Amino acid sequence: MKMYDNKMANSPRKVRMFMAEKNINDIEMIEIDLMKGEHKTPEYRSIAPNSRIPALQLDDETVIMESTAICRYLEALYPEPNLFGESPIEIASIEMWQARVFNELMIPLAMGFRHLHPAMSKLEVQNKNYGETQLNIGIKSLKYFNSVLSESEFVAGDRYTFADIQMITTTDFFIGLNRLELKDYPEIERHTKLMSQRESFSA
Repeated sequence: MKMYDNKMANSPRKVRMFMAEKNINDIEMIEIDLMKGEHKTPEYRSIAPNSRIPALQLDDETVIMESTAICRYLEALYPEPNLFGESPIEIASIEMWQARVFNELMIPLAMGFRHLHPAMSKLEVQNKNYGETQLNIGIKSLKYFNSVLSESEFVAGDRYTFADIQMITTTDFFIGLNRLELKDYPEIERHTKLMSQRESFSA
């Protein structure tokens, strides 16, 4: 298998962290340079028509796109340690929280960054008003998820799961890039410190 990767982007990091947690080291990693536009070349589009990273190419050349879908596929191949849940309620809880973090926190923070940060002007047709609106939504969500984490050590239940990977790749990446302060969200800061103690954090 081959995984098309980018060390500077948060979505591929989700897969790398997932792989590290499961000690998966038999997948060839291929770096795609986003700043050079390698994701928009005909060669890469023939693999991933949406021009997004990551993409997992199987030995029969089937391609799986989207980071969560890739992780679910790998979970089926490498079931231990379990990161997507075992009981029906745990599976539902992890799915709920990872989806909420993705939609309610990651997306608005990502849109704020993409439409407001000067470095992104080469990759994005920026809309300042949209970016500011999305960033404000993201800040409200940071406050909400800070309160959620005040009630639990981990995002979804009493153990480390994919929901924690979704959270840390969002907060560790987008809080700083949006020029926000991690210390303003003490429970997210606590979660960050907890995640940073795991070997997968540096993946």
